[in-house]
Amino acid sequence: MQITKPLTVYLPDSRGVVLSRYGRGNTKIGPTVYTYSRLPGRPGKQALGAEYLDQFVAVHLDHMGGTCPGSTPECERICYAARPVAEHGPVARMWRENSWHGDVPPIPDDCRLLRIHVGGDFDTVEYICNWIARLTERPDVTCWAYTRSWRVPTLLAALERLRALPNIQLFASMDKSHADEPPVGWRRAWIDGDSRAGKPLQIHAHTELAQAFIDDFECLQTADGVKSLICPEETNAVTNCEECGFCFTGPRNDVTFLEH
Repeated sequence: MQITKPLTVYLPDSRGVVLSRYGRGNTKIGPTVYTYSRLPGRPGKQALGAEYLDQFVAVHLDHMGGTCPGSTPECERICYAARPVAEHGPVARMWRENSWHGDVPPIPDDCRLLRIHVGGDFDTVEYICNWIARLTERPDVTCWAYTRSWRVPTLLAALERLRALPNIQLFASMDKSHADEPPVGWRRAWIDGDSRAGKPLQIHAHTELAQAFIDDFECLQTADGVKSLICPEETNAVTNCEECGFCFTGPRNDVTFLEH
């Protein structure tokens, strides 16, 4: 059956977390998933969505600096990670601490699922190598991340080494404000509205998650013929990422996020 209605993101988009340098729990990803984040935005400039920009004065933008060297005009416009930064609360303080330190602290002992970079990105080879070391010493941890730093030539080789680890799924973040593409073999994370991400194909009944994801949920077909799952959490098909598992359980297919 062809889609005849617009897709909808189901909000509120709250983010309750337990804090250290790692966070634990988040209404999108699930209660037991750990997170590790940093300040969003280009180095030397804090990225803020337009509706949050007026909450900062210019000195903050110049002084704080982000960790997203591959950022684009589009991702800066819609940056959801700017919201907790704009609130100047404990989440923002934790992200600042992680940005100021080049090290990655040991992964918590009870962590089994880890989402790297709810905010921020990989900004140096040294930092990427820190993650390679941490994930190598913790093969029991499964993690996933979306990055635009694949667009930075000096970082790509280190990201390829990180992507080759068996316990991480690393996506190349994509949007309509850039034309370049990641190397062959990368899974891609699209923002709905990029024509390369394709158009909706079909709506299938939401059946048991044990069945193939692409057969069960709303999906697109990209311009180069790859199927891309529309994030089931954002269409209210599942409760959270932990229940879904598509992004961290296997190296196949792209994902498309709705602007939110």
